[in-house]
Amino acid sequence: MVLALFFGFGAWALSTLQDNPIVEAAVAVKVVKLGENRLDNVTWTGTLPVSVTAYIRAPRSVVDELQSSSLHIDVDLSKLSVGEHVIPLTPTITASPVSILSSQPMTALVKIERIAQVRLPVRISVVGTPALGFRTGTASPTPQTVVITGPQQVVSRVLSVNAIVSVDGARASVEQEVRVFPQDADGEIVSGVQLTPDSVAVRVPMEQLSNYRDLAVRVRPVGQPAEGYAMIDITADPAIVTVYGPVDAVQATKGYIETLDVVIENAKSDINERVGLNVPSGVSLVEDNQSTVSVHIRIQPLIGSRTIKRKPALIGMTRNYSSTISPDTVDILINGPLQQLNSLTDSDIRVELDVTGLPAGIHQLTPNVLVPDGSDITAQSVLPATIQVELILPETPTPSKEP
Repeated sequence: MVLALFFGFGAWALSTLQDNPIVEAAVAVKVVKLGENRLDNVTWTGTLPVSVTAYIRAPRSVVDELQSSSLHIDVDLSKLSVGEHVIPLTPTITASPVSILSSQPMTALVKIERIAQVRLPVRISVVGTPALGFRTGTASPTPQTVVITGPQQVVSRVLSVNAIVSVDGARASVEQEVRVFPQDADGEIVSGVQLTPDSVAVRVPMEQLSNYRDLAVRVRPVGQPAEGYAMIDITADPAIVTVYGPVDAVQATKGYIETLDVVIENAKSDINERVGLNVPSGVSLVEDNQSTVSVHIRIQPLIGSRTIKRKPALIGMTRNYSSTISPDTVDILINGPLQQLNSLTDSDIRVELDVTGLPAGIHQLTPNVLVPDGSDITAQSVLPATIQVELILPETPTPSKEP
């Protein structure tokens, strides 16, 4: 009987192991940080991982259950004092039967530091070269100081707070919103601190030297465009040139410099020319390549409008209809170049009413205005917008009766 019981238990155990064998597996254990909201005037840094991987041996059913559960390791940061701490990350698994073979990582380093706060002035570095004849004044930031907040050891490394502003080619005061950055004694940027604010408004005044002066370029068009055309825009590139010379001569200039004559007589299209400058006596241009400027003068036809009357014509009449049109004339407002409007003839503008496929009866139709091909004339409006057309079938003669 004892032997039978022994063999029966062995058979049961073997069957159980076949259905639920012992396996080795990896299980993720989440690391939960507690007490962060209770840290008073301190902050923490460290190598706390998001999770720990535990390698275990257990029946497959237990492994499956653990892998689907929320295993965690709690680390209470509020209980740590100022300084460095080695935190053990040993998983605790209460399920049975489970053997923990190993876990990775086994520890983490946490550093608790006091929060420090200092206020430092903003130093502005002006880079670049302003336009010839200009010099920069003293740059001023707004606000003039910023607050640096962070771990005491990191904040103590910050020697200055800096910002960079470029004035390259500037002819007027430069105003920019620029970011500020903390630097240590070696000029390296210090990370791990917070700046409030993290940007400042910087103004760099610009002063023109007394023997230099910027002059606006004034184009001198000569003549008039062709009849029916107008000059609508004039531009010069560059629009401003710089002259230099004795202070008296420079200050005596009018504030502008004229080009040589640009002839636009009878022009019907845009004019693009390279034109010389009439440099005042006693001064010279700073740059030799500015002895001429590129001038662009836009010439366009004058636009006008006219109202004309036209009789609509029926198109698409496929049957022997008679018709009446009401009203029998329409008013058309047309726009376009004056020259083209003035040369219009009665046959150039036509109005059509399309009756293709329409049955006998009364119809409200929209007139179609035809303008000359290739012209810039457009029909702005037609009054009335719809026209009544009545299509009438011819009367069928009534056969006479014989006595």
